[in-house]
Amino acid sequence: MNERLLKARRVLAVQILFDRLADWRLRDLERQELALQESRRDLVRFLDGESAFTGIFAATVMRRMQSLEDLRVALIAEKEAQASLRLDERSRLRRAERIVDALDDHARRAEEARRLAEAVERSVNGKT
Repeated sequence: MNERLLKARRVLAVQILFDRLADWRLRDLERQELALQESRRDLVRFLDGESAFTGIFAATVMRRMQSLEDLRVALIAEKEAQASLRLDERSRLRRAERIVDALDDHARRAEEARRLAEAVERSVNGKT
């Protein structure tokens, strides 16, 4: 196997890891977004409750809801950036796969040509 193919396979292995990492990060951001939504729902349920404490803590709950909303907006921006990064990584992965496939095909053809040349050489040497 030639050195170029070995390097391409190493690049592909690393690119697979980068792709997985980008995917994991995106999934983690989605989990964080779901947790924020659940926290917000909990606060809304608290405000909707008929508890005597609802009025006392209303200002605090509203500040918390605002901070959750600020976090959600930041998280959405980060998630969009991560989704774009994931697409870039997936594109790089596909390119690396195509390069490795092309080099594998080239190496296979070179090996077949070498075998054919050896077979022809044996055939010519054997008949003379």
